[in-house]
Amino acid sequence: MSSFESSVETSRPVVGNGAQYTPIAQIGRGGMAEVLLAMVESGSGVERLAVLKRIWPELAAEPDFMEMFLDEARLSLRLNHANVVQTYEVLTGNGQVAIAMEYLHGQPLTRIMNRMLRGSGQLSLPLRLRILTSVLAGLEHAHTLTDLDGTPMEVVHRDVSPQNVFVTYDGQVKLVDFGVAKTLAASHHTRPGAIKGKLAYMAPEQLQRNTIDRRADVFAVGVMLWEMLAGRRMWHGMTEVEIVAHLASGQPLPPLPSDGSVPAGVEAICARALDLDPDRRYQTAADLELALEGVLAGAADSHTRNLGKVVSLAFDVERADRQAFIERCVRQRAAAARAALTTTLESELPNVDVTLSGLDAKPALRPKWAWPWPHAVWLRRAAAVAALVGVAAAIALVDGGGKPSATDARAQAGQHAGAAAAAGFPSVAGTGARPGRGSHMPMPELTARRQAPVADGAFRDDPPRPRRRRQAPVLDEDATLPPSATSDDQRDQRQIAGADPDPRH
Repeated sequence: MSSFESSVETSRPVVGNGAQYTPIAQIGRGGMAEVLLAMVESGSGVERLAVLKRIWPELAAEPDFMEMFLDEARLSLRLNHANVVQTYEVLTGNGQVAIAMEYLHGQPLTRIMNRMLRGSGQLSLPLRLRILTSVLAGLEHAHTLTDLDGTPMEVVHRDVSPQNVFVTYDGQVKLVDFGVAKTLAASHHTRPGAIKGKLAYMAPEQLQRNTIDRRADVFAVGVMLWEMLAGRRMWHGMTEVEIVAHLASGQPLPPLPSDGSVPAGVEAICARALDLDPDRRYQTAADLELALEGVLAGAADSHTRNLGKVVSLAFDVERADRQAFIERCVRQRAAAARAALTTTLESELPNVDVTLSGLDAKPALRPKWAWPWPHAVWLRRAAAVAALVGVAAAIALVDGGGKPSATDARAQAGQHAGAAAAAGFPSVAGTGARPGRGSHMPMPELTARRQAPVADGAFRDDPPRPRRRRQAPVLDEDATLPPSATSDDQRDQRQIAGADPDPRH
């Protein structure tokens, strides 16, 4: 098992703002914190990779170390640049304190330099300069960072070195680790005599002064440029004590190789960046970046895409191993999640006893929809309505074709009453009202359509008379009177005398 695959399965997950970070491997360690690769559950089944920088538990109880760690977290959250590692949040759950950052799939610059600056030199000079210009761009962002109210924060990284520069497999260059960075608003301040950073990349003023500025970071990039051009360490073969003595005495720095492999313009840029006097040095990271960009103006293969391809080919084995390890961790987590879900379901689901004796029983039939009233009632009512309509139509025909006599009307009424009684309808006879125009009695008068008997005893309707146009009704006073109580003889005598003419004539 490689150092990358160091197991951290016993580590407890850390919960952030809506996400849970579960460490799966240790990818680095330092004097104050360890660096862990973690799986992040962001909800809805979405997972991604992230990096946790977690302070050692024994140092978390020390106020000075905690202040330094939190100062780094506050500064990292403010930084937002393509050439600076992105910080997500600060985690303080489960008794742990960690900084969650983006996962960079690539290699630190130290490994790239050790593998690609020796032998035939697989990393071309334009690509080396492209790495440094990206570092300078990230430094310029940090140096010019301001507070929310516009106050300059005066950030100094103080630990710019190949160990804190990361190159991804797609050619992105990221500046990492602002753990010892100095800011104007930092709550923790370096004690007098304490040295922050790596001596091999430290500016002389860091050993002689208590106050330093951004030009110290420019010197550190100058040392990296020297090593990129020479293909070896600048202080090779010297101890830290000898390095400190050399810088404190003001002696000239080791010269670059004079084999003609370094262009004259690049050598002059390196010499100015490494000037022992900060006032004669490049004053800002942007100034040094522009100087190197001038050299890269005519280069053809200095694009970040080419840088990613070269680094990917040089570390293809390491890249495949890391990818396989990540896939294995994902499969193991998925299997563990399924096992946990199965266990949870088995423990939560109740036991249900099913009785099979009643399975053969026929299911109850669903009752059909029934009328709210019996059918016979509706049929009788419909027949009554039809009879009334027929009576009304007959009365209208009688009014148009003449009036029958009272005797005929009573006879016909008796016949219809008998027929209605036989059909089950209520009788309307005996009301004492004479059927006529103003009568409301439902007595049909079938004078317009007479029925003639036939041989077989049935009735046949005469063909209907053609309908005439209705005229305005003529006032007939006799039609409104009840039948007379006088006899037929008396009526005849009155007719002879001319007092009561027969209306039928």
